[in-house]
Amino acid sequence: MDFDKGLPIKDSDKKSIEDYLQSKYNVKIYNLTYEELVEEGLSEQSESKLKGVLLKIEKQEQQSDNNITIEVSKYRSNEGSLSAKITLTYEEGQWKVATHTPTRES
Repeated sequence: MDFDKGLPIKDSDKKSIEDYLQSKYNVKIYNLTYEELVEEGLSEQSESKLKGVLLKIEKQEQQSDNNITIEVSKYRSNEGSLSAKITLTYEEGQWKVATHTPTRES
């Protein structure tokens, strides 16, 4: 998970995202950049392929206290990546996906 250092995401929100992903997929979550993952030895023989998936929150825009849009990307290797724009709404005490629009697939 790569949270862009410039994004105004609270530590508690980062922890909530990491906890959710860990419980849903039963995998260890690292809060590292691509370069840090490679340095930790979490890439295959070729540095262009990770031993997992890198999720990155690239941009965040908050329209109101109950509405936020994020741009995210998913990367595993140079052979393919995805990105999407996701709008979240805060309802009944939790964030829910309101819209999800793919923006790039390679």
